[in-house]
Order: sequence, then C-alpha cells, then structure tokens
Amino acid sequence: MNYIDTAFKQLSFAWKLYNYALEGHINFDELDKPLTFKEDKSILVLPDKIFASPTELLVALENNLTIVFGAAAITLNRCREESGVSLANPIQTEIDHFTGVVYQIRNAFAHDIAEPRWNITNSRFARIYKFGDIKIDLSNVNQKTFKYSHIGGVEVFFRIKEYGDRNLWQG
Repeated sequence: MNYIDTAFKQLSFAWKLYNYALEGHINFDELDKPLTFKEDKSILVLPDKIFASPTELLVALENNLTIVFGAAAITLNRCREESGVSLANPIQTEIDHFTGVVYQIRNAFAHDIAEPRWNITNSRFARIYKFGDIKIDLSNVNQKTFKYSHIGGVEVFFRIKEYGDRNLWQG
C-alpha cells in the first residue's frame, strides 16, 4: 500500500504530459536531443532524433499512458491483496464487487501491459459490478482490447481507488 498514491500521481502526470504535448507545448526539437546519464562507472548515451516526427512522440506518450495506467492497476490490486481481502466466491457484497473488478482490470494489464486485453477466463467474473456509486459491466468483454469506456471512463478508475482508500486500506 506504500505505492498506491505514487502510482496514481504517476498516472495523473502521464495524462498531464500527454495533454501538454497535445496542446503543442513540448518543443520537439529541444526534447529529442542526445542525452548522457552517468552513475558511478556506468554511462548511458541516448541518441538524438529517436522520433521521426512529433506524431511519433504523441504515440510514445499514449503508450506511456497505457503502461502507467497498467502499473496503477497492478498496484491497486496489490493493495487489495495486502489488505487481506481475497476474491469472493460467490461475489455478493460491495467489497466483493470492488475486489473482483480491481482484479479483472489488473489481469487485463498483467498479461500484456502495452496492449492490454480482458482475460476473464472464470465466468463468475464476467458480470456487472456495483459498489459505491460505481457500476461496471464486464459481462461481454473477455478477450477484447481494454478500453477506458469498458469501466465507464478513466475518471472511474480514480473513483475505484478512492473507494479502496475509504473502505479497505485506509478506512
């Protein structure tokens, strides 16, 4: 649970950075220059012009956003595990619904963080989840590419984290 706030701050930062680029505030030529990192006896030299165009930079930022979202999903599920809440069978209470959906979002990213896909192999998880003021329908998403709309939008992911904050690990 030590890293949940950091994971969601990273996610917020990735969204802000992506938006910053979309608004044209990143100087592409200034950003994509050679860079050298030195630590002890190690030296890493990154070349200039790793992107052929500003469009490639936007694609990289979109990919970064997906990966950071996945890391936050994995961290959210880890908090559930560290709270000692196991996956219920059958799923009945609000907490059961919360833990089930968190686990399924984590699964979508854990199998391929760069190209997440729903992997709902156990039929008990292909269902509608209701907890707090959140309702998510994962009845028919198995094997589909993950989309934010499947969970009601990216803002719902932040509300899922807030539900966990209130009801599991800080409540």
